[in-house]
Amino acid sequence: MKNWLDRVPRTVRDWLCLFTAAALIWLVVNALPNTAGGFKAVLGALSPFAGGIALAYVLDIPTRFYADKVCRGKRGPAIVLAFLTFFGVLAAVIGLVVPQLVQSTSTFVNALPTYLDNAADFLGGVMTDLNMDTAITQRFTTFLENSGNMVEQFFTSVMPTVAGAAAGAAGRVVDMVVALAASIYLLAEKEPLLKACRALLRALFPPRAAAGVLAVFQLANRTFSGYIGGQLLDALLVGIETFVAMLILHLNYAPMIAVLVAVTNIIPIAGPYIGAIPSALLLLLSGEPLQALIFCILILVVQQVDGNFIAPRILGGATGISGLWVLVAIIVGGGLFGIAGMVIGVPVMAVIAALLKQAVGAGLTARGLDPETGGETTLADRDGEQASGG
Repeated sequence: MKNWLDRVPRTVRDWLCLFTAAALIWLVVNALPNTAGGFKAVLGALSPFAGGIALAYVLDIPTRFYADKVCRGKRGPAIVLAFLTFFGVLAAVIGLVVPQLVQSTSTFVNALPTYLDNAADFLGGVMTDLNMDTAITQRFTTFLENSGNMVEQFFTSVMPTVAGAAAGAAGRVVDMVVALAASIYLLAEKEPLLKACRALLRALFPPRAAAGVLAVFQLANRTFSGYIGGQLLDALLVGIETFVAMLILHLNYAPMIAVLVAVTNIIPIAGPYIGAIPSALLLLLSGEPLQALIFCILILVVQQVDGNFIAPRILGGATGISGLWVLVAIIVGGGLFGIAGMVIGVPVMAVIAALLKQAVGAGLTARGLDPETGGETTLADRDGEQASGG
């Protein structure tokens, strides 16, 4: 039978069908923006549940640990211990960071006029020694002297914005409560939910395809759980090292800086520097340039110890990808999804690399080539070598 797409309209019915199809296509295309907006609104409404899924996935790591090591296989008490650990860590972080953040901000704002006066005197003396234009020197000095008033005006003008953000925080609190409730249900009903998902998968796909999809999810779960659990443990150890070292060296703001370094250390490669730069600036602006220098040296030592001794033993071969692909994953993930993308980009890249390796190996095997040598030798050659060696 001739394809209906190749058919030339001749009758009135043919033309009516053609115009009806064109009108339907136009309506669908015209409705795409509204459909996309509705889809986006639905995703926005479901975002607390996405947060609950992420929280449940992370807390499932300590839940499994407590179930195996403490609760004799009972998952209910292990979930309670996991949430107690989570809230304990959260309370400790807030208790350590918020008071010192308020104190450091207040100290900086109060000492800012003195810093600016000292900078103006220093630069004025330098310009005078270099025989620079007096008018330029005077204008620059005046600018520095007025900077204190500018900063005060900035903090005054930013207060309404802060108040608005505080009002919007109420909605965030509701979202967090929903995410917390969703995570509790997901952790408690993990096994029934997974069983239902596996049954649905087997009902929708042929056995071989369903087994392949399940294998991919199992690979992703092993990679993500191993990497995220290792990164969290590594970040905790780095924070403890930084805190103890800062106490020994009598550096200011040790609790807040240690927490900041630990949190940003979750991000591979760039994380230590993301946390170290504002910490060093905080020490510098607090009037302690020597402490800032000591801290920079300290963080380099801590990162060397972590990168060469601690992280390899904790993470091991959790990713199985080279440093180049880790960097690519961080850049691409950060560009697409921000900080969260930088964190999850590495395990996503590891899963993709593992799947590609399996696909390449299967393709080489199907052509009679040895995947262990990258296809440079055949399977017959390998079997011959094994037979001769045996």
